[in-house]
Amino acid sequence: MLKRNAFVFLCITAIFIVALFFRLYGFFVNHPFWVDEFYTAAQANVLLKYGLSVFFNPALYFEYHNITPHFLVALFFKLLGQSEWAARLPFVIIGSLIPVATFIVSYKLFNLATALSAALLASFSYLEIAWSRQARGYVIQQLLVLLTLLFYLRSIKKGKIPITDWFILSVLFVLGIITHSTFFILIGAIFLHFVWFNRKEIHRLTKNSFLFIILGVVLLVAYFTGFFKVLFFFLNLNLFGANNLWYYHSFLWREYGLITFLSIIGFALGFLEKRKEFSLIILYTSAFLAFLSFIFKPYVSRYLLPVFPLFLIGASYGVSSLSSMVVEKFRLKPKLLFSTLIPLVITLFIIINGDKFVFKPKSFYSVNHDFREAALIDYKQIYDRIKKENEQSEEKAAVIETLPDRAEWYLGYGYKPLFLFRGGDIEGYTHGITRKTTYTVNKKGEKLVTATGPILVSEVSDLMRIQKHYPRGFLFIDGAALPQDVIGYAQNYLKKEMYVDHYPLDDNPYSIWPATLYSWGIEEQ
Repeated sequence: MLKRNAFVFLCITAIFIVALFFRLYGFFVNHPFWVDEFYTAAQANVLLKYGLSVFFNPALYFEYHNITPHFLVALFFKLLGQSEWAARLPFVIIGSLIPVATFIVSYKLFNLATALSAALLASFSYLEIAWSRQARGYVIQQLLVLLTLLFYLRSIKKGKIPITDWFILSVLFVLGIITHSTFFILIGAIFLHFVWFNRKEIHRLTKNSFLFIILGVVLLVAYFTGFFKVLFFFLNLNLFGANNLWYYHSFLWREYGLITFLSIIGFALGFLEKRKEFSLIILYTSAFLAFLSFIFKPYVSRYLLPVFPLFLIGASYGVSSLSSMVVEKFRLKPKLLFSTLIPLVITLFIIINGDKFVFKPKSFYSVNHDFREAALIDYKQIYDRIKKENEQSEEKAAVIETLPDRAEWYLGYGYKPLFLFRGGDIEGYTHGITRKTTYTVNKKGEKLVTATGPILVSEVSDLMRIQKHYPRGFLFIDGAALPQDVIGYAQNYLKKEMYVDHYPLDDNPYSIWPATLYSWGIEEQ
């Protein structure tokens, strides 16, 4: 027992060190944020400025369904100062725990061969490494999903779930909900699984007051963290009712066909051999994929990240099960050695071949490696030009931007004068949805997106009004779906300061994001 525990501890330590090394290699270069990371930084700054009052002040905008990531980034900003790497560091640490959690889940629920194989795949996965280095909460979701599955499945093996396990599960449920609203899918899957496997005792279980306490806690957390607000917000935006199967099928089958194929084999064999464990994994994964494919309209491949480690576990279980069949067929001995060694060799072969896994660390990992989805350009050079101009004049230049959070990250939160450049209906502004920018018009004729601003620029007359009040300014255009009359006016009457369309380190040649900085009233440098 002691030798086995020492070996497991050694494996966990080695896995974490390797995973952390690959995720930290070249990390402390401040590569520019992409769109969602600017949101994260902005929300962290709202927390730093207003504290817990963000939950009670209706005048403040706060993303209720991403609370954990925002608190973590705010904490690291407080400790380390504000920089891109400081915002991303907590996710690097948590992302390095994903291979460890994958190992522990696979080892405790299945076997050593599956655990080692899954840990290797998670450690060297390009997708896992890339998203461990972004200031977004996907790796937190992954960790909470894995821990929840581990504690729940281990607990029901005991026949009766102890009070301590209920408490741990309750904490995980709460953390999952405040990390992202889709965690309710896992809670629902666990509820159905629990009811099914305890259906003969359901009458006795309904008398257990602790179950109702947990349900009450979950509902209260959902209420106070704004889950129902988010739900009604999505309903009002008509974001439910989709057919995104083609997109996720393309990602899972075209980009990750080998892993998907092996995971299907693993899920099938696992259901036959370990029905209680794999029935929950299959139920949750299927429900999550169904939600993304047929319910939630926006589609991007990163939405699959919460269940991606389960695909790696399924693929590893498939490899280890097939390897065990080969060992049995050919009567290879020692049996345990070959049952572990063969899956490891196959796993290493998968890692070494192809571009979905990394065998040599890189200094930069693109979130567009598989699909072109997030705008990656060097925003810093754009705003260095604006800051340089501001340094040469006492009066700040007006800045018109499609994303005010981006401008405030570089120019300072509360920067004035800052304006929002956007149209009415923007088809495809986010994958799969059309957004409409609503506004009110004040006595000056300015369009206010909210009661406190920002002022909207959606047509040429809005731009000309700003030019009249501000003799110097910049207009940043980074999308073809923006108002065409404003774009035409900029091309004909404004000075073209800079054009960028690709981040040099992005390894996807199709990741082109045309963006142009225009100016007025700016003297030649």
